[in-house]
Amino acid sequence: MVNFAFSTIRYQFEALMEMDIPYFLGSSFRGIMGRRLKKTVCIKPFEECEKCEFKKTCPYSVIFETEITLNKPSKYVLKPPFEKRKLKAGESIYLEITLLGETSNYWEFISGSLIGKISLGKDKLLKLKEIHFYHPFEDKYYPVKSFVPTFEVKDFFNLKNSPEYLKIKLFPSSIKANNKIVKASEFDKDIFVKAVISRISNVAKNYGIKDEKIFIDKNLFDISSLQLKPSPMKRWSNRKKKKMTIPAFEGDIELVGNLNQIFPYLKIIEVINIGKSVSFGLGRVKLLNEK
Repeated sequence: MVNFAFSTIRYQFEALMEMDIPYFLGSSFRGIMGRRLKKTVCIKPFEECEKCEFKKTCPYSVIFETEITLNKPSKYVLKPPFEKRKLKAGESIYLEITLLGETSNYWEFISGSLIGKISLGKDKLLKLKEIHFYHPFEDKYYPVKSFVPTFEVKDFFNLKNSPEYLKIKLFPSSIKANNKIVKASEFDKDIFVKAVISRISNVAKNYGIKDEKIFIDKNLFDISSLQLKPSPMKRWSNRKKKKMTIPAFEGDIELVGNLNQIFPYLKIIEVINIGKSVSFGLGRVKLLNEK
């Protein structure tokens, strides 16, 4: 069995003024959430998280420092909008966050860190307006009241009538193969399947159940179209105190053939993203044109 629990929350922010929104907001939202959450919950602010005796139970460490402090994959996945545009006062943008495993119980800490005015830079103020959770098996959003429900990825394997053609929108993604970052021109079916298996296996092993090997038969389908382009993402690192570039690419992938076997795994990847730097919002996947 391959299984783990998750919750997906969508935050709607209202612009308090007219502003230009950059294409990549993942780093900004992650920084805001991290700083506010640590300020709220940390009881030993002058001690490094790695050395803190509470690192395995502190909400900040549990949510934000799993990769460094606990040597595990990020327990949350960001899904920023990736839409460069001018936002008028009163208009909205959306941020989705998927919480993995028991981290779903910490949704109130995440939500609390986003309440109030948020600054994305000079003269760029947002305010949290509404919070919804996503029901993956109904493909609907519902208002959050007193709790956020969890779902299990094993239920994706009960999906019937998978399509024979599938278009996949791949937002900026950083994928590693053979110990090096893959370029857009190097991406192929083998790398794609390995990336899907690796990501799901890693999350299931750390935050759920994985007592069998994942096998996807690459001979059952083909990539009929592959339109990718380099899309490096720039971010500011508070840890290293400098600007950094995350190598990435984005574009469209079209699959044709017998997709019965891979389809549930693609639905899972749609939940947890693919590749590296998912805590910054990279690796977001959207399945389109299911027919």
